[in-house]
Amino acid sequence: MIIETITASPYLTGAVTAAVLLAGVWIVSLLISDASIIDMFWGGGYAAIATTTMLMAGNLSPLGIATGLAVIAWGLRLWLHLFTRWRREGEEDYRYQKMRAYHGDKFWWRSFFTVFTFQGLLMWLVSMPFMAAFYFGGDAALPGLTIVFLLVAMGGLYMEASADIQLTKFRALKDKPPVLDTGWWKYTRHPNYFGDAVFWWGIYGAVVAATPEAIWTIFAPIIMNYLLVNVSGAAMLERSLKKKPGYEAYMARTNRFIPKIF
Repeated sequence: MIIETITASPYLTGAVTAAVLLAGVWIVSLLISDASIIDMFWGGGYAAIATTTMLMAGNLSPLGIATGLAVIAWGLRLWLHLFTRWRREGEEDYRYQKMRAYHGDKFWWRSFFTVFTFQGLLMWLVSMPFMAAFYFGGDAALPGLTIVFLLVAMGGLYMEASADIQLTKFRALKDKPPVLDTGWWKYTRHPNYFGDAVFWWGIYGAVVAATPEAIWTIFAPIIMNYLLVNVSGAAMLERSLKKKPGYEAYMARTNRFIPKIF
């Protein structure tokens, strides 16, 4: 009875998937005293939600399945990238170290709400467009436009992934210049975040083109876009990058988020 209730709606299936996953990650974070493992599951969580909701949904069109597979590809790629970075750094991210110092002995249970539950809620909200597509099902209303937006999403994924590769190679250089300003980084100071935003706007566009009933989920890409620009993305990173030699000059000639083509 409980399983039937959970699987009756992609929204509920997605919520339970996020809750179970994030609770498990929280327990692991307590065992290894490292809350920063949540970062890698920011991508893996979307892949898990897309997988469970797609498997439980009925009457899915090939384009609906393609949308779900695109999200899974995005999530697994980001999970692998952040997992590799976490292994390489070998210590808890400074953000969580500051939180741990601030909360003291209470951090172990407060992190469940301030870190894991909060990110799980955001994950569920941003997943709403493709969950809505799985809920309504059926053939795509505008298949041609759906394909166009899926291509936009995949273009964003390519930009994000290739920018991350460029950054990883730059960080590995022994005698590197103070600032990475080649490749995608020549046009925007945060091409990985911009590509991320393009991906989620593309997914939203594909979902609405296929399933116009899901137009109300526009808050999902807005949330992701806001996070990438003003919260955990560009804004937070640049507070420390401004101190690097040459970065202010880089800021003067390069757009912060949207690529400067001309």
